[in-house]
Amino acid sequence: MHRFLLLLNAAVLLVVSGCTEAPVKHTVLKVPVEDVRRDVAEAGDAATAAAKQSKADFEMRFKDRLADMEAEIDKLRDRGLALKDEARTQWDQTVAELKAKQHVAREKLDELGKSTGEAWEHLEKGVQSAWEDLQEAVREAAKEF
Repeated sequence: MHRFLLLLNAAVLLVVSGCTEAPVKHTVLKVPVEDVRRDVAEAGDAATAAAKQSKADFEMRFKDRLADMEAEIDKLRDRGLALKDEARTQWDQTVAELKAKQHVAREKLDELGKSTGEAWEHLEKGVQSAWEDLQEAVREAAKEF
């Protein structure tokens, strides 16, 4: 029995001594203010470059899409040249409305091109809206013909 108690005490001591965690030493690294400023400036420059690239990509895609839409409007106008009298007058009015919407989209694109910084993100919605309006109008005009 005496041996049993000694073994039990030894086991308890081993378990208790193994359950304690070694203290964690916390260290605070000191970073020079100049390093923080440099890193912040680099991050800002990277963000600005990414925004400019995104703006340039959007602007290029929109210019291409607008050029395609202008060609489509010209095709519709040419198809209507064979119409006579009232049908021709109505078709000319439809084409004039398309050209007006095209002009609005072009103005939005020009405004976007002149924008700087984060302002272009707000203008992007206006450009997209003008594009959708023009696209829908061309679709409807094509159905009429």
